[in-house]
Amino acid sequence: MEEKRQAHAENKDANDVILDLNFVPQWAKKPPGENHYGQKEYSSERRAPRRDDRRPPRRDDQRDDRPRRPRPERSDRPERTERPRAPRETFKELPLSISFLPEQQRLASLVRQIHHSRRAYPLIDLANLLIQDAEGYLVKIEVSKGAPAGFEMLQCKRCKAVAISEEMMVQHVMSMHLADFYEKEEIETDPPSGSFPGVARCRKSGILLGPPNHHSYTEKLNAVHQSRFAHLSFDEYKRSIEIVRDEEVIEQWKEESRKQTVYKLKSDPEAEPVELRKAELEFAKKVPSLYEATPRAVVPAKVAQELGDRDITHAIRQVWTKESRFPLSMSFAMRAAFRHMHLYLFKAGKINFVTHIKPYPVKPENTVENIAEVLSFLKEHPGSSRLQLLEVLHPSLDPASQEAKDALKPLGWLIERGHIIEFFNGTLSVPLGRGRR
Repeated sequence: MEEKRQAHAENKDANDVILDLNFVPQWAKKPPGENHYGQKEYSSERRAPRRDDRRPPRRDDQRDDRPRRPRPERSDRPERTERPRAPRETFKELPLSISFLPEQQRLASLVRQIHHSRRAYPLIDLANLLIQDAEGYLVKIEVSKGAPAGFEMLQCKRCKAVAISEEMMVQHVMSMHLADFYEKEEIETDPPSGSFPGVARCRKSGILLGPPNHHSYTEKLNAVHQSRFAHLSFDEYKRSIEIVRDEEVIEQWKEESRKQTVYKLKSDPEAEPVELRKAELEFAKKVPSLYEATPRAVVPAKVAQELGDRDITHAIRQVWTKESRFPLSMSFAMRAAFRHMHLYLFKAGKINFVTHIKPYPVKPENTVENIAEVLSFLKEHPGSSRLQLLEVLHPSLDPASQEAKDALKPLGWLIERGHIIEFFNGTLSVPLGRGRR
């Protein structure tokens, strides 16, 4: 049963990609009969003059020389004041080389579709399909050869996130992977006892932080600041705290304080639950073993989009912007992967195509009559469809009839043998050159 579910999930992923494979490159928009591989011809005729160009120029004696009344200046007009512009965020240039790789599951889904369809797809469009998918690629980051001595990149062993600063990497591991080792539980305790003249409240969120003299106040203050207002400095955030002396609010805080969050070590079910601060102190001892220095890192796309290191994120964004316009590094990586997966690449004009059937040219005169006429027609009319082929070779047959299907049976055999290439949009052509792996 589990295997069937996995197979169904794989088929679903493949279908999701199939829907996106209906792209149409520029060459496919040409009418049938025009050679895909020919040079474009340009007309030498001059452009006809526009209507405005045919208007005769105005002579000097036709100019309007009437004196014009000067516009009075308004003295009551307020002076324009420029709005102060927010300073632009600056980023540090890092000695890193960034490129993109296809994500293996997405790539496998594409390969299954190529095998199933028996058609040829433009390599650059397949690469663009993955680079536009938020989970379709991996980011390869390498330290450049000319990097300064001592420059290194740190990578988290748990999620593959990267950072340059060790402080930032420690902060990442502490905030993102504490839950990997500790299980959070909610328990109820007795309400705090004692007399409290007032409680601190965050004006921005309305969260009650507790009396400033209570032992939980500092921890609560730091937790709210880090989780919700980390973009503010700690001193700026503290200025948003107010002291409320209302008895109802104090009782509300006492009731809320009954619910406490404790953390229990997953590896030791018998361990006593501890508060967050103690769990963080214990976890901090393990943090150095959860990341490593590396000159080369491969990061999943989702992780790369949420990195805490803004300098690395900016560098990735710049390269991704260029890659999304023309996915050069992705197409190179996919080319190597397709060859390893026993697919074939061929070039038509300036476009590289990929298919699982090796193109194998054959001369029409070396084949039987019904196959020779198909090859000859497609050689003279590349880019024709099945319907156009049927209309020319068998004009008396109804395209929906069984006789028409039987007449096109040799076409399927020719496609399987690579003597005819069927492109992704159903157009047909004969291979004119030597197929290559």
